[in-house]
Amino acid sequence: MKSYTTYFLVCLFTLNLFTEGYAQSSEINTSCALCKDNLHLNENPYNLDFKTEIPFILAGVGSMAFGFAMQATDNTLPFSEQELNQLDRMDVNSFDRRATYYWDTKAQKRSDILRTGVVVLPIIFLTNHHTRSDFGSLLVMGLEIGAITYGITAGLKHTFNRTRPLAYNENAPLEDRTSSNARLSYFSGHTSFTAAYSFFIAKVMTDYHPNMKTGYKVAIWSFSAAIPAVTGYLRVKGGRHFPTDVISGYAFGAFVGWLVPELHKKKKISRKLTINPLFFQGAKGLYLSYRL
Repeated sequence: MKSYTTYFLVCLFTLNLFTEGYAQSSEINTSCALCKDNLHLNENPYNLDFKTEIPFILAGVGSMAFGFAMQATDNTLPFSEQELNQLDRMDVNSFDRRATYYWDTKAQKRSDILRTGVVVLPIIFLTNHHTRSDFGSLLVMGLEIGAITYGITAGLKHTFNRTRPLAYNENAPLEDRTSSNARLSYFSGHTSFTAAYSFFIAKVMTDYHPNMKTGYKVAIWSFSAAIPAVTGYLRVKGGRHFPTDVISGYAFGAFVGWLVPELHKKKKISRKLTINPLFFQGAKGLYLSYRL
């Protein structure tokens, strides 16, 4: 656990120091098909300096430490064949019970592909012409999201030790039903991970394009919301998770993916109140104006 945490901390600090000088974009109007009137204000909406990152890095490291600690201290034993025979799917709540009948290896593999593929989305976007100069610092923000999501998800899995639906299903291979992984159902890591990164990319895209056309904005958020939804469906269909597992994972991942960039956003200074020096017939003073 210590080596993983140290490695992660070093990576984040190194990346941040290396890219800090490139984290500010110039305020230049450029052409952009996503924005209204095809005009885009190329301004970095985030504070991505080293000082700002410290609490987020600590949160990521703390989350990973929590996950590794719970995993290291989890003494829960895998199911024996005798214990499997004593499991009764009627003990599962009615909302989740249907999942105990599902087993589909193709659905499991497809969910693995979505989990891995969602990492490609931020890389594709963050290298475009609007965010290229901020790539390193935005990558750090993405790593923070991944660390928080992974750490909390892993920690809760080893805290609750919820039985997976496949353990109740006689059609599932005995090898899977008696593995230690069969007690790590809550909540879905595939769903939380894909939700975190898909919502992260949607949030960053819309923050970098405040003047985005409504149609594009709806499409981006709909696509981002659909990725973890499909992943969650595949996890249930594959017999790996209950519906409540994927709902919880979706909510948590989406929240983290949205919250981290939101907390990084620059605070807007109100321009309604202006104060200017006043010189009139030898007198000096201040002129205050407030725009409604």
